[in-house]
Amino acid sequence: MHGILTQALAQGSATSQLGAANDHSTLWGSYSANERVNNIKTKIPLPGLLGQQGLGNNTTGTAAHVKAFESYIERVTIDAKASGDFTMQVFSKGLQPNETIEMQVFDPTGKALGEPSQVTATENAEIKKQFSLIRTWNPENPHMYQIVLTLKDATGQVIYTFYKKFGFRSVESKADGIYVNGTKVIFKGMNCRSANLGNYRTSEEAYLADINIMKDLNMNAVRLSYYPVDPLYFDLCDSIGLFVISELPGSDKRMVKDIVFSGLNHPSVICWSTGPDLAANKELDKEFSTYDVQNRYVIHPVSKDKKSSDFNTVANSILYGTEAFTPVEIGNGIFNGGRAAGLDEFWTEMSKSNKFSGSFLATYKDDNGIESASGFDPKSKDKWASYYAIKEIWSPLAFNISQLPASWNGVINIENKFLYTNLSRLKFNWKLVLFPKATQKTLDPLVVEQGTLASPYTGPGEKADLKFTFQNQFTVCDALQLQVLDARDKEIYTYTFQIRKPVDVVATSPEVASISTIMRTEETDFLSLVCDGINYIFDKKTGNLTKVYVGKRDLAFTGPFLAGIHSGYTLADFKHLVKDNTHTVEVSYKGESNLWVKWTFHTGELPRMEYSYSMKPVGEYQGITFKYPEDKITGMKWMGRGPFQVWKNRQKGQQIGVWERSNKSNVNNAEYKGYHSDVYWVQYQTNMGNFTLYTDQPNLYLQLFSPLKQGALLNEFASAPFPDNGNIGFMNQISGLSTKPADAAPGNKSLKSANDSYSGSLYFDFRW
Repeated sequence: MHGILTQALAQGSATSQLGAANDHSTLWGSYSANERVNNIKTKIPLPGLLGQQGLGNNTTGTAAHVKAFESYIERVTIDAKASGDFTMQVFSKGLQPNETIEMQVFDPTGKALGEPSQVTATENAEIKKQFSLIRTWNPENPHMYQIVLTLKDATGQVIYTFYKKFGFRSVESKADGIYVNGTKVIFKGMNCRSANLGNYRTSEEAYLADINIMKDLNMNAVRLSYYPVDPLYFDLCDSIGLFVISELPGSDKRMVKDIVFSGLNHPSVICWSTGPDLAANKELDKEFSTYDVQNRYVIHPVSKDKKSSDFNTVANSILYGTEAFTPVEIGNGIFNGGRAAGLDEFWTEMSKSNKFSGSFLATYKDDNGIESASGFDPKSKDKWASYYAIKEIWSPLAFNISQLPASWNGVINIENKFLYTNLSRLKFNWKLVLFPKATQKTLDPLVVEQGTLASPYTGPGEKADLKFTFQNQFTVCDALQLQVLDARDKEIYTYTFQIRKPVDVVATSPEVASISTIMRTEETDFLSLVCDGINYIFDKKTGNLTKVYVGKRDLAFTGPFLAGIHSGYTLADFKHLVKDNTHTVEVSYKGESNLWVKWTFHTGELPRMEYSYSMKPVGEYQGITFKYPEDKITGMKWMGRGPFQVWKNRQKGQQIGVWERSNKSNVNNAEYKGYHSDVYWVQYQTNMGNFTLYTDQPNLYLQLFSPLKQGALLNEFASAPFPDNGNIGFMNQISGLSTKPADAAPGNKSLKSANDSYSGSLYFDFRW
């Protein structure tokens, strides 16, 4: 015997109420209620009696059947395998002698699948058949069929009609996981608590919204946990396409029958779960199999210890365990409700093991009850950074490069990570774009050229080359944008491949009107340089730039400092040199940590600050910072990845572009403050005018202020993961977003050693 080990942490209480006792469902549409004009019911040619008196269907309750009809079909159980083998049990009531049951199967277009079958009507009649040329069900291609059953009397007159939706698919349990239609399933899913939707019997619109969000996040599965689920939810998972793990809520074993009956005939339901409360009770497997004609596998979610979100525990279970492993509650973001903290690292490492079967995120919001400011809010429908991080991490596509060098040959290798879909079914649209400069008012990129690629015929697990042909020289553009759509024109993801580097962009910064000479005033404590009409004041005791005067504007811009370092290094030397109308200010600091800074002023050019540093002890972040009064900054515009902040353990989901944020909105503030990746330039909008800083270094992080910690959180950082000696930073390393448990160190500690040094250059434009 083998097992499929899952990891879970039970929270909340279960209810004994189940939505509907019997699954008498109709076929619903796909993706949205607006598409229900394609409802299969309207296309199926029923046997000539539609609308006539005496025709029944299965949309009313059993009591109504008894009152209206002496003989009727109560329910069915279906086992339709991917091979085309079909077995159905038909349960009827009030039968009379010589009555018969006729079955006809139709495809979604209303075309009959084979010839009808007929059996003698009994209280439990069995129909077996072999179908050929069928299309199997899977969540990427949820092909559904419709059964029409007609109950006829001894003369052949139709007295009752029953219809049921189903799909052909096979489920197997193997040592390394669950297989559907012969393909190993890698779950990418969410725990669906019906309470998130308002209650456990809600509306089709709420269900659709919930499922469509999961599909948009490139998820393929949902674990129904903690609350019983309306069978309508199963209908939509069938039609839209999601694997379902249907779980027994709480510890009431008497609900096994109801749980099985509610999901019995749905192809989306591929296995059952006992739930954490009864995880140790393997005897329940027999009860599930008693009611399930498909004999689906029963998983037993267990909590190996209290650290249910400890990725090390999960990793060790996979690396050294002997069972397939599916963590079912991960991603409990703590600092600001982040949903994707550590997911990329976790997913990458776990995917290296053949025992890994995917995982499920815990919820849309933090388990401490705080609405997620960085994931997805089911109430407001707001989408934040973690939403897009999940969407990219779980995208079923992978590329061999993220940046296009000048020597690029026009080919990008793509890997198909779908389970069932050939890339020939996708659409690939591309744009070569040039992003606005800091001085321009628009945020929209200039589309230099655009086109569509031929979709490669590439099966799951295979790789192919995407070949781009441009009319223009691609190296003059900032980025290549590649939008990938599925067969229904739903976006899988839009990828941005960088072309020009920061050093290329800073070379196109606005020209500076040159004033012939640089004016210098030097005293014992300070140095004043006036270059192209702007006055820069240096404190010779600290080595810092302390003031910038632009006309009547007095900017309290101060720095640089080693991020978060208050002691362990002191000013060693301050030099001011003049050569050929070029002034340099060179400052060095020595000690346990060290910092070297060189300012260069030349007329007609932006002032440049070169720097190098090393920091000890190595902390969560490394970089240099500046100070500027936060209350004077009203917003910022920047070129880099956006529009949201990143963390060391949550980098994905952001796109290269030009973005703008306001400091006035509390909503924007949730993602406005913090770290921003791959910065090219940043323009600070202040109540005294704007100023812009450029960098020529790739892979640099911008730090803007320190985001506020959620006051109601149960688990707090011992210290804030942001520098406390500067609120504008240019960082080579940044801190991570905390996850449970509280005693786990936040972020990833794989920083460089203290002996390694970093260097870079910044350019300052205070004219705007």
